[in-house]
Amino acid sequence: MRMLLIGCGSVGRVLAENMQKMREIEKFYVYDEFREASQSLQNDFDKAEAVENPVEFMAMANLVIEAASQKAVEMYGPDVLKRGIDFMIMSVGALGSDELRNELFSLAKEKGGRIYIPSGAVCGTEVLDGASVADIEYVELETVKPPEGLRGSRYLKEKGIDPMNVKERTVVFEGSARDAVQAFPKNVNVSATLSLIGIGFDRTRVKVVLDPNVKRNKHHVRIVGDFGISECSVENVPSPDNPRTSYLAAISAVATLRRIVSGIWVGI
Repeated sequence: MRMLLIGCGSVGRVLAENMQKMREIEKFYVYDEFREASQSLQNDFDKAEAVENPVEFMAMANLVIEAASQKAVEMYGPDVLKRGIDFMIMSVGALGSDELRNELFSLAKEKGGRIYIPSGAVCGTEVLDGASVADIEYVELETVKPPEGLRGSRYLKEKGIDPMNVKERTVVFEGSARDAVQAFPKNVNVSATLSLIGIGFDRTRVKVVLDPNVKRNKHHVRIVGDFGISECSVENVPSPDNPRTSYLAAISAVATLRRIVSGIWVGI
């Protein structure tokens, strides 16, 4: 099998390390808007080949993996799925756009390419998936971040909040998942995943908390429906290369990739 990886940051590097080890993968093309990032992967992994235009290499791949940004999903997703090629999306917050989501889902159905969305850094997706067969009343995600995890947030800057100067636990956002993925495009993609599985972007509630006393990213999910009540929490170690991203998000993508190349899916 051959892969095309778009995005060579912290998540992309973890994926590349594991693709290098997978016998089923003979080669993977890598692209990043910063040429030095893709070149670094090519230098470190002999299966990797850096490319300057990912569109030209899509037809050579069995699977295209987006690990870059919501913008990259919008830029490349339609091209991938028009070709009937499978597409893994990491920046799932992009699907908060009804227009883009409908376009991608329609292309997948029409052309036969599958869309894969890893569970990412959150827990409870399996429960929510099963519960969605019946009625779901309520889904809420509370995300707690250390200051470093929200450094550089445009939303907080617009609100006049410097996360590095916050001295106590502070709620910095409360609203719908649709608004959350726009306010924090690099931080709460997990809320988009929950929305897609459950009751949608407008009914899924999100609370983002800044806490200077924590070192890990925390997600707490509460689901209420006909099945009963589910609550689960996870404390994620930040990615060594990017504190805005949880390491679990990267290895969740690896787990999904292993399922794809092996053809064996357990727990779905």
